[in-house]
Amino acid sequence: MMNLPIKVAILASERQDLFPPNCTAPVELLWTDSLDRFLECSASIFIDLDFDGSEFRKKQLVQLQPAIVVVNSVSWVCADLPAGFIRLNGWPGFTHPEILELAAESDQLPALLSDFAVSCGKTCLKVPDTVGMVRPRILAMIINEAWLALEEEISSATEIDTAMKMGTNYPLGPFEWTDRIGKKEVLTLLQQLAKQNPSFKPSSLLERQTSEL
Repeated sequence: MMNLPIKVAILASERQDLFPPNCTAPVELLWTDSLDRFLECSASIFIDLDFDGSEFRKKQLVQLQPAIVVVNSVSWVCADLPAGFIRLNGWPGFTHPEILELAAESDQLPALLSDFAVSCGKTCLKVPDTVGMVRPRILAMIINEAWLALEEEISSATEIDTAMKMGTNYPLGPFEWTDRIGKKEVLTLLQQLAKQNPSFKPSSLLERQTSEL
């Protein structure tokens, strides 16, 4: 049974397609693009879609506990985060936006978080607490292979995008996905994954273009 009302503060400075503008009652979404206003919110759940993994940011968010703190943390596992933080795949552009891909230290996700998801027409999917989670890990390898093909002048970015969409029925091509997610975010995940498996070594072209941003 939900405790009324459930206030959920969401920090998102850029466009995102994960959550709707509003949820059904009794959930109230408190949207902000300002970290200061986000930290001042009175809410039961805080979702930081702009999370940068910095120690300073972690110290700021810890102050929000005992409220539930959820961070967009595809590249950092729970051991890299303060105790009790819940990881969220906040990458945009996936084909199943009704699924919230989450990872946590505990065996069970908080019931309040599941109630919030249902009110937004979504389902919480608890995945293993690994670097890249599930969908971003798979997508990062596909994107990297596309950048390697471009680097080797096998084809153009437009042709590779078209081939992937026509051949696999993907909603976006790998370069369109890179633009949607962000080069820096994709590169960061590949670098983290490469520490565990050299097959994830990032394309030199992707590294060069990211360094120019």
